[in-house]
Amino acid sequence: MFIQTEKTPNDNAIKFLTGSTILDESGPRTIEFVSRKDALKSPLALKLFGVPGVVSVMFGSDFITVTKDDSSQWTVLKPDLFSIIIEHLSSSLPILGDLYFRGVEDASASADAGPGLDSDHQQIVSEIKELLDTRIRPSIMEDGGDLEFVSFDKSTGILSVTLQGACRGCSSSEVTLKNGIENMLTYYIPEVKSVLNVGSELEKLSNDEFSKFSSKLEHQ
Repeated sequence: MFIQTEKTPNDNAIKFLTGSTILDESGPRTIEFVSRKDALKSPLALKLFGVPGVVSVMFGSDFITVTKDDSSQWTVLKPDLFSIIIEHLSSSLPILGDLYFRGVEDASASADAGPGLDSDHQQIVSEIKELLDTRIRPSIMEDGGDLEFVSFDKSTGILSVTLQGACRGCSSSEVTLKNGIENMLTYYIPEVKSVLNVGSELEKLSNDEFSKFSSKLEHQ
């Protein structure tokens, strides 16, 4: 098995081109794991998080983007990451575990309950997602990142998204968000007035809740 690496706009993120299928076409185009707790959903992601310095892992159709912290060096991390990826992909072990699929089923059940949006709002959201999926996300994924729709506030025109993979923490990502993504969305969909990256806020909230839960367990 021959795996190549490709630089991304984020110096702390590298894209591993595996030459084999990581995520098939029937599922999501990318899946990101931003903590060891999150990585419990994937045997491969959990192994990659075992390498000191790894802070996030994102799977694409045929690539894996790994992001490190500022203090770690790629010359130290790369050999271990290569070894883990090759060993896992050469085995019969799954990329995603049962915990991930149970979460997908729960999310699907919640979605079936309906968001309570009026038909006009739902139409705008559909148009936004279509534009994101066809014009914006493919370009971002080429750089080892991705963008996920979070919500759209019709009253303010604010579209909330999360930047993932190599885009997370990248200094140029906010410029791209405003100068490229926001301009395209506001041009094609007048209801959109601005685009806001809320990924860091959501991640902080999730980590805070997990810390509170852990603290309760320790005091029991």
